This record gives sequence, C-alpha cells and structure tokens, in this order.
Amino acid sequence: VLQVAGKNFEVPVASLSAEDRKFIDEWKKGDLTDPSGDASIKPNWAGPWPALVSVDIEQAIEVIKEDEAANEYVYASPHYEFICDVKLNTSVVKRFSLLFEATNEVCRELPLGMVKPFRKERHKIHLFETREAYVDKGGPPESAGVYISRGGEGDILVPLTSLGVKKVGSNYSVDYDKENTTLSHEITHQLTDYEYYAPGSRGWFTEGLAEYIANSGYRSGKFDIDDLGKLKARVTAYGEDGNGGRALGEDIIAPDLQQFFTQEYDSFLANAQLSYGLSSLIVYYFFHMDGEKDAANLKAFLKALKEEAAPPQLFEPLLAGRTWDEMEAAITQGWRSRGVRITFN
Repeated sequence: VLQVAGKNFEVPVASLSAEDRKFIDEWKKGDLTDPSGDASIKPNWAGPWPALVSVDIEQAIEVIKEDEAANEYVYASPHYEFICDVKLNTSVVKRFSLLFEATNEVCRELPLGMVKPFRKERHKIHLFETREAYVDKGGPPESAGVYISRGGEGDILVPLTSLGVKKVGSNYSVDYDKENTTLSHEITHQLTDYEYYAPGSRGWFTEGLAEYIANSGYRSGKFDIDDLGKLKARVTAYGEDGNGGRALGEDIIAPDLQQFFTQEYDSFLANAQLSYGLSSLIVYYFFHMDGEKDAANLKAFLKALKEEAAPPQLFEPLLAGRTWDEMEAAITQGWRSRGVRITFN
C-alpha cells in the first residue's frame, strides 16, 4: 500500500521490480526491528518483569506550532506530538502527557518483544476542545478516546474532557482529580507491534494486553504493575470506582478456548463485555501463572507471530504440549486460587 498525498493506493507486489521485491522481503523480516528500518531498535525479550513503572513528572514540553488562523496547535513531549484545535498552556500539556509517556514506558519495560514503543518518530495524538469535534473526526460518541489504525500505523483521537482539561475563563486547566486510565488502553493499541494483530492473536491478546496495562493502577505518571486488585475488580464487578467494569461476577461461563482464540474480530466484539474481561484474565494467566511464571510460553507465541506463523501451528508454544482441554483446566485452576472460577464450555 502506497500513501501518496494522503491517499492510499494498492500495488501488487508481483508487479514490482525484482530489486523492489527483494527490498520488501528483507523489510518484512527486518530482523524483528522497527518497521521504519531502524536496525538500532532491538526488541526487549529478556528484561525483568516491571513492578512499578514511572516517568519524570518534570519532563519538558516543546511548542512545535501555534497557528491561530488555522486553529492548529502542536505540542511535544519526549515520545508524543499533541495536535490540538485550541491553544494550551505547556503546564497543562505536561500534566496530561504523563499518562501517555507512562504507558509508553510500560510497553518498553514489558519483555514482550515490541519495537513500536522505541521508535524515534513521535506518536501522534489529536486533541479536540469539544466532544462534537471529536465525533466529527471519527471518535465514537460515548468513548473516552480511540485509536484508528491504518495497516498497523495510526493516530489516537481524544476529546480534552477525557484528559480532565477544562476551560476556566479564557484559559484551560487540568482537573487534578481526573485520571482517565481507560485511555491507556488505546495508547497501548498504538504501541503494539503490527504482527500481534494477526489472526489467532487479534482480539484475545491485543485487547487483553491493553486491558492489563489500563488496569495496572495508574496515578500521576506511575503504573503499579503488581496491582491485581484493580484488574480483578474491573472484570468481575464495576471497577474500583464503581464505573465501567465488565461485571462478569466471580463465576464466569466462558466459550471453548480454541474457538475464542480463533474467532473473527467481529465475533469477538459481539459480546464485548465477556470478551474483553475474559481476555484480560487469560493474558494475566500467561504473564504470571503459566509454567514457571516467567511468561516463556507467551513470549514463544509472540515470536511465532513475528515469524508469521498461522493457526494451528501458531498455538503450539502456548499449549506447550498440552491439549486445549488441559489448557482450559490450567487457566481455571490458576484463577480459582485468586477467587475467580472460569468454566469453559
């Protein structure tokens, strides 16, 4: 897919020259490095699992552009560009940028082999003064924010109200009691490597990972990755604050695991509360309960995705010699000790 002047054009690879086809083959393999071709970016597979992740709350904010005539104002933190339709004080940007930077740092520190968090180009975040403007540009009406992907790349759209930004007179300030951690779900999608959205992973893993990070106890530039209580409350009840939880209860009737992993994404979304909640529990299991509790089987699964493996071979690292029924039993046993009973059909 070639992007020219903002438009996409599909070109058959077979129609290209031999030299270009060779370039594409090498670029796709990429030695598991950044899709931009930066070989200096190496995936993190061997680092320790993080417990508490934090970023510098005094990080500098750069003013890239303030164009009153065009109503375009661009501000930058270390890894993000915030493109806004109103002028903001850099102190306001500094405050809400912490959520974005902290989520980026979590994705860097999780040893899951992702390279997108390390890219040199800043990730784009589009901010809107009003919810109407946000919806007009494609934001779902009831959402706090959305990641819109275009073939593995994309931007995040967010209404300023979701960031706790409010107008006071002619200026804007931040509601310091507003900590919208659900946005880190969408930020995680923007940072997740394209290969992880392949069939067999898109849905249960991509949404489960985003839910895992979004419910890791964020506050003021810090994520408490060890905070299981928030994720469990999010899945079984209405969340720690009584708002937005999946409310599945502590006795969950789940679909057949193999079917759940291989279903189309539209099918996954058809029962979103169950799908998102169950995915977060399954991802947590593979991160912290499976095997030697070192996520080794899950990492092998992700490496298989990087190598373009497809179902059913793709799942061999996760199963690790077990049948699907034995895998279901292992997940059920793991969560039963933490007060949640999962019964697979």
